[in-house]
Amino acid sequence: MHQFLMGKAFINLALVVDVKPSEDDEDDVVLSVKPLVEGFSGGGDLIPNSLIHGVPVWRLQRGASAVIMTPVVGDIGLIAMCDRDITAVKKTKQAALPGSNRTHSYSDAIYLGGVLNGKPSQYVKFANDGIDIVSPLVVQVNGNTVIVNADDKISLNAPIIEANGQLTQGSGSFGGDATFGGTITATGEVTGNGIHLSTHKHGGVQTGSGSTGTPTN
Repeated sequence: MHQFLMGKAFINLALVVDVKPSEDDEDDVVLSVKPLVEGFSGGGDLIPNSLIHGVPVWRLQRGASAVIMTPVVGDIGLIAMCDRDITAVKKTKQAALPGSNRTHSYSDAIYLGGVLNGKPSQYVKFANDGIDIVSPLVVQVNGNTVIVNADDKISLNAPIIEANGQLTQGSGSFGGDATFGGTITATGEVTGNGIHLSTHKHGGVQTGSGSTGTPTN
């Protein structure tokens, strides 16, 4: 039994040495990996592992929804070797007979994800006090309609906050006043209660060389 098991592969740590797009989907990739736990002979001599090519990557997915996190060269992760030859299933993505009689072979490896890698610089962190989404780069949220709900408050903290679109206060239960602590500058017209700021006129004023005073509260 021991001799039989020594000739089989079940699960191992592997180093990603190459990443290539799959033929069907550029966001889906296949890897070349090198198993990190080497083999050895009966006399204890090292038997180096060879590279494994065309290794599919496990992805968290349901239907058309997925978390896409493509491995990169240098990643260390777990590989699991399927019981039988999965060549035909990989090609057709349908039920098929085994491609050969081989069992528990490195040729039928699947990359399951990272283990023993360095500290990430961008990540999603779930903790007892909340959820953090962190990146030193651009974070994009794309959708037909994006809705953000908060029971207490939404804070936007940045040196510059830019809105590329029309701003409208809806008629929902959170409708209220707008308060600004700094100067408001508008290149277009400002209208309040139907009155235009730049073109409105005051009645009861006699013409002459004088100027009106400053606004009063």
